[in-house]
Amino acid sequence: MKQQPQFHCYYLGNPYPLYTIVDPSVKKVTIQWDGEAFTCITPEEGEININDALKSFYTKESKRVIEERLKFYQPQFKVKYKSFSIENDSKKWGSCNSKKHLTFHWKLLMFPLYAIDYVVVHELCHLVHMNHDRSFWRLVGKICPNYKEAMAILGTEKTRDL
Repeated sequence: MKQQPQFHCYYLGNPYPLYTIVDPSVKKVTIQWDGEAFTCITPEEGEININDALKSFYTKESKRVIEERLKFYQPQFKVKYKSFSIENDSKKWGSCNSKKHLTFHWKLLMFPLYAIDYVVVHELCHLVHMNHDRSFWRLVGKICPNYKEAMAILGTEKTRDL
């Protein structure tokens, strides 16, 4: 039976309740998402540390969402990325290297989709311009006109607690 939510977690910019279910048949703490709420399934009652389970959920779900966004935006670029990964770099939301490998932070999933889109577009633009010159920002603005709004959100809330 679900208990009262202890706190809320963010998903695509919106807060959702997190419920806890005790199920002795599970071996480790896991997080499920049903589109309306998060459910933490734990093998035992009492205080639990769900940070690892939340990070695991967000990492897996970030991979799925960002892959969808990359597929959506990639056709607007002549150059293609080779691969991407979800990482935990506390200093960056994303990166692009000279081998065309893109990385994205798992906490992006907590922000609205337009903020995720901005980071995806930003990194794809680095496939064309490997710097932040005027041409780079023009290309970002052409594909993602509200990028300054997304930058403002990402710049002030990166440290949002889980």
